[in-house]
Amino acid sequence: MWFVIAVIALLAGAALLFLDRRGSSGGVRDRRRWAAARGWEYQETDPVLPSRWRYGTIHQGGPGVARDLISGDVPTPDGPRQAYVFDHEQAGRRSSVLAAVQLRDPLPAAVELRLPSAPLPDDAGLDLLEPVGERYAFVADADAVRPLLTERLAAAGDQLGDDVELLWAEESWVLATAPLGSDSERIQDLVADLSEVATALERAARSTTR
Repeated sequence: MWFVIAVIALLAGAALLFLDRRGSSGGVRDRRRWAAARGWEYQETDPVLPSRWRYGTIHQGGPGVARDLISGDVPTPDGPRQAYVFDHEQAGRRSSVLAAVQLRDPLPAAVELRLPSAPLPDDAGLDLLEPVGERYAFVADADAVRPLLTERLAAAGDQLGDDVELLWAEESWVLATAPLGSDSERIQDLVADLSEVATALERAARSTTR
């Protein structure tokens, strides 16, 4: 009896592993096709790229590794922007899809915009500032960041959707997390919405220096 149960459990585990691998492989092919159609590059693994950033999920779980990375330029009215999309692996486990879009100029300080459903940041250098649309702003420097929290930024952040719990900006990048398995259409929308977040931050930053 116990032998039969063990065999059944083993077969069930193998079936689940096969389905997981097949789904993952399908997602990789989908991402490869999406990248190829837009002239982006695909890279299976990059162990260094995530260490470029320090806030958001990077602070929470460590830099980790970029898996199934695609990179290229996003066309915008202000010109192309560099972008990355990858599965973020931390402690040997893929935790989320991470997308990053480059700003033209560095920001004066970091800001995280979190939905109420997202965990609170565990970074002692970030303080709660104020609501920004449907999200709450946690900032490294309130005086430097407050002028950047415009209505346009709030609208751009809300446009990301409820599946994107965490949006943040640091130095010359805006980043966001999406659930694992997000398809190519969702990735395309996410990158486009992050480009609008980048534009909102840049316009606000320029207005403060005039």
